[in-house]
Amino acid sequence: MEKMEIIEAECPSCSPDEPVAHLVLKESEGRVRCEECGLVHVIPVKKQRFVKLKVIVSRQDKSSVQETEVDADEYLHAGDEFVVDTGEEISGVRIQSLELKTSKRVEKAKPEEVLTIWARAIDEVIVKIAVQKHEITESLDYKVNGDYEFTIGDTIKVKGYEVKISYIKIRDGALMKREGATAKAKDIKRIYSKIVSESKFGSRKGVRGGRKISGSMRSSRET
Repeated sequence: MEKMEIIEAECPSCSPDEPVAHLVLKESEGRVRCEECGLVHVIPVKKQRFVKLKVIVSRQDKSSVQETEVDADEYLHAGDEFVVDTGEEISGVRIQSLELKTSKRVEKAKPEEVLTIWARAIDEVIVKIAVQKHEITESLDYKVNGDYEFTIGDTIKVKGYEVKISYIKIRDGALMKREGATAKAKDIKRIYSKIVSESKFGSRKGVRGGRKISGSMRSSRET
């Protein structure tokens, strides 16, 4: 069965100013279908560039050498959290420092300047949750144990919102839509959800998020 690819893009019909989920119909032509209103339209095709980097991951008193691919146009920062997938093991890690090709250690750099990412394993992974409220979609970070299971149709509390999970994008590209289907946090690329309530669960002061949904490894602190 062919895998469905979901991207974030503005919809000229229902969301011209904020990106919402779209199903890719024909990648070479940029033809997509809005998952909110069903409009089929064409978006500009932009080829992402990726850089493969060495990652030295410290776990307690041991360390291992791994690799990851990152968006060539996105800066890396100390404190960024991401998932390293070796094929046999998936690890949630946090960047401690960046070693440049000049051997200098820095806390911020473009991927093409970096020789090695120094990181440490963490018990939590960050799941990206796209929250749909009327015409606006916001991207929020949800810290959770990597083995925690999310279920389509369930409601969760995140950053002052109570949201219902609509569907789940898996890291291998599959899109889960069936009510009751589950996936572990460490396997999830993005969760798509809709607002159920926001007033009952406190202020959203200090929450980072917004229209920049894809590509960034920047993390947000829980409020």
